[in-house]
Amino acid sequence: MCGRYLMTSPLDAMRAVFKVKADANFPARYNIAPKQPVLVVRHDDAGIPELVAVEWGFVPEWIKDPAKEPVINARIETVEAKPYFRASIKRKRCLVPMNGWYEWKTEGGRKQPYLISPSDGSLMAFAGVWSTWHGPGGEHWLETMAILTAPATGPLSSVHHRRPMVVANADHDAWLTTHDPLPRRFLEDFPFVGERAFDARPVSTRVGNVRFDGPECLDPPEHERQTSLF
Repeated sequence: MCGRYLMTSPLDAMRAVFKVKADANFPARYNIAPKQPVLVVRHDDAGIPELVAVEWGFVPEWIKDPAKEPVINARIETVEAKPYFRASIKRKRCLVPMNGWYEWKTEGGRKQPYLISPSDGSLMAFAGVWSTWHGPGGEHWLETMAILTAPATGPLSSVHHRRPMVVANADHDAWLTTHDPLPRRFLEDFPFVGERAFDARPVSTRVGNVRFDGPECLDPPEHERQTSLF
């Protein structure tokens, strides 16, 4: 699964990679967690990419109680069939800009966080779905998203049994373009980025605490052990 990620690229990189018009600057984020506002790229009503902020934790438009625990990931195996995501996977797909994500692996009786990031250090994007929930009287609304995941069957399986789906830069438009109904085998045949495009390395256990959101999250575990000696 994907439960934490980072997005540290500057605004200029966002404009270049996602072809969006964005003027408001945003801080680098090293420890993005569920229920927080995040940036996504989606098509506007005219089919033009736009950069917007939504909340991480999917709430379908038809649910009565949005206070229930939100769903942060959507399994690619069931996303077309589950009522939770069925409408969004056809009409509300999005890109979630990122520079990497974290997974935890049990080692020596403790959980060690790993950073999994593009081998070339590039800005990339998760495949996501989004939704808009309206209050019973239409007095307020909430936009949310979830990240698609699939079984890890390659190198990443040594860290975690599932992985988020990543869309190559050349395929952004193909992912964002709506289809209703979804073409047969759309998800099975979509050219998501393969696992060998990413590297994994252990990082600081600070990332396990959502209060830490600085570059120290990327420190190697050895740095923690060294500083504890002084």
